Amino acid sequence: MSINMYMQMDKNTVSAAEQLKETGSIKFFNYDGKGKRVIFVGNSITLHGKKADIGWHGEWGMAASSKEKDYVHLLMSAICEKSPDCSFCICQVAEWERRYKSGKSVYDLFENARGFNADIIVMRFVENCPKNDFDKLIFKKETVDLLQYLNPSKNAKIILTTGFWRHPADDGIVEIAEELNLPLVKLGDLGEKDEMKAIGLFEHSGVANHPGDLGMKEIADRIFEILKYYL
Repeated sequence: MSINMYMQMDKNTVSAAEQLKETGSIKFFNYDGKGKRVIFVGNSITLHGKKADIGWHGEWGMAASSKEKDYVHLLMSAICEKSPDCSFCICQVAEWERRYKSGKSVYDLFENARGFNADIIVMRFVENCPKNDFDKLIFKKETVDLLQYLNPSKNAKIILTTGFWRHPADDGIVEIAEELNLPLVKLGDLGEKDEMKAIGLFEHSGVANHPGDLGMKEIADRIFEILKYYL
């Protein structure tokens, strides 16, 4: 890998701060469903609120053209085809990413997600963890602690992913998967392909470098290849 392996991540100039109002960090869909309970733990690629100053007017995964085309909604649709009446939760953890070295300090934002008591946890975050002075050992410990916090029953199936843009934490995620025997979905190649992004569709370059519809579909397809066996 070249010395510029993280150059795609540097193109993400969308701030990790205030991606959602604090009260909007958790969203539920069909909460009382009788099927599996699935939680998506993510960042702006999972859910970003409206932010007119960067030209983002959606309230779904950046930068899909509609909520139905972000990876979360694509997965929810695929899951329900295989296992109807499932319940879903989005847990947006950009604030945790920003402060990963003291991750427990923001657990109060995720209390309702913990109470969701998920059967399946999809971990699709990392990109907002500060690259400078990155500490892999702290990241690994705090990531495992967060996943355990969101899994109070200790029975949930957990799926890990690497970053859409390659990140120094990817190695830590790979090690967590190996040490805990968890399935891992690698995504870093997608962030190196312009056709997987929303290039040309948004004036703000940070938004445009997020996954577009094709990138979102590829993320969903790769995750579902594992998730389908847990339904």
